[in-house]
Amino acid sequence: MNMLRRVTVGDIFRRNAKRYGDKKALIVPNEDGDAIELTWNELNSHINQIANGLKANGIEKGDKVGVFATNCYQFAILIYATMKIGATIAPVSAAVRGDDLLYIINHAEIKLLFVDNQLIPAIKEVEDSIEYIEFGYLNIRGNSEIPDNWIDFDNLLKQNFDEEPKVMIDIEDVASLSYTSGTESHPKAVMMTHGNLTNYLTTFFQWGFVPEDISLHVLPLFYTGGLGTFTAPLLMGQTVVLFNANNPDQIVNIMSEYKTSYVILPPTLWVRLLNNENIEKAAKSIRIGLTFGATIPETMIRNWNKIAPHMSWVTYYGQSETSCSGTVGHFNFIEEIPDRDLGWVGKPYHDLEIKIFDEHDQEVPLGEVGEIVSRGPAVFKGYFKDEKKTKEIFRNGWLHSGDLGRMNEAGDLFFVDRKKDIVKSGGENISTAKIEYVVSSHPKVSEVAAFGVPHPEWMEALAVAIVPTKDTNISAEEIIEHCQKKLPSFQVPKFVISIDDFPRNPTGKILKRELRKQYENLAHT
Repeated sequence: MNMLRRVTVGDIFRRNAKRYGDKKALIVPNEDGDAIELTWNELNSHINQIANGLKANGIEKGDKVGVFATNCYQFAILIYATMKIGATIAPVSAAVRGDDLLYIINHAEIKLLFVDNQLIPAIKEVEDSIEYIEFGYLNIRGNSEIPDNWIDFDNLLKQNFDEEPKVMIDIEDVASLSYTSGTESHPKAVMMTHGNLTNYLTTFFQWGFVPEDISLHVLPLFYTGGLGTFTAPLLMGQTVVLFNANNPDQIVNIMSEYKTSYVILPPTLWVRLLNNENIEKAAKSIRIGLTFGATIPETMIRNWNKIAPHMSWVTYYGQSETSCSGTVGHFNFIEEIPDRDLGWVGKPYHDLEIKIFDEHDQEVPLGEVGEIVSRGPAVFKGYFKDEKKTKEIFRNGWLHSGDLGRMNEAGDLFFVDRKKDIVKSGGENISTAKIEYVVSSHPKVSEVAAFGVPHPEWMEALAVAIVPTKDTNISAEEIIEHCQKKLPSFQVPKFVISIDDFPRNPTGKILKRELRKQYENLAHT
């Protein structure tokens, strides 16, 4: 009876294997040029073999299975094998070390942790402080000795049958536990259910996915956005190319070789791809490009329009807590964006209701700025082992984003800024996102980040850090003059810094907190 009306992630993989059979499902190129290629039948079979191997090693429904690795074939299989037996996948960022690594492993209550063989030294450093746990071995790059009593992934694959696991699973069962890269002392653990993840199908139809697309995936699998944008095209039955590199030249080669038609990248990589001499040829197959997570540089869109005028663009706003759901906007050229406002992030998905609230949780009039709140089946289940923060973010029956926005009469959402990034200078609130939109329109600016620095007179002063376009030089005076033509005087940056690159988290997102720390004495020098 559990199977009668059930829809879980594993159920959709089983059905896709029957529907698509020998169609390519997953391609994982290696840096040496080889690739693992699995059809839908093979992919589902491998998932079942590992799922049954996990059960044979004592993993039961509700247990946490961790993966401490970079993107790889084994990581992908473990995600869905874990979900098929009703256990919870708990990925760990390959970038964390020491106390942060120890905190996530212990906090998540991981029962079995699979480790990339190149990351074993990081585990050995904290192993004595890890609470009871078993380890699994992933031979990712080069052969190394398997530590005593570790479970070998390759042996699990060889030793177990591929029949479908029989486990009672409910749509509200937690399928994944992903840790945010927040600014607090410890990251929060986002609980996503099978219902949240299967809801990706609704989300990604609105992004413009079709089963015939070949998607390129380079985002890390350890965080909700990476897991979501990898899972959704597979649920839809696409062919997904999974790659483990942010090297633009390698990405261009992958695009060309596999003729990828749907590509999801942060603005950083979209900009860097333009510097490759073969990008125009590689871009011929791209049907839709999606960008997210930062200001969309106007020069980025215009330069891509020159080499790939056939491409459609998707802009997206969302957060881990809405399981990659949020708003979506489709456009080809800057002129198609409402009011030419690069803060536009489209309209809410069908599965998410969005409103704008004031500080008293009352809806503001159309056009006014307030906090973006939402509700619907995309909303996550809560933070693992943190009822206080869960109640806080769910207050009054809405998910509170901590982001500021406004909506127009047509239902379009315009992102204004993150609350924590607003600069309060001389009694005025300045949206850093708005400043970034304006500065990014300068033809010599590749990327930009605006932030506040302490100031003895104004409390905070507005600073902008820029990465110039390739082979160009730009002065602070040029940026200030550009801003003076487009902004009121109190919004013109007081400081302009030209840098080679920004501090970033593992997903490529600019870390403004690091910029604020690095330049905290800027107004005093």
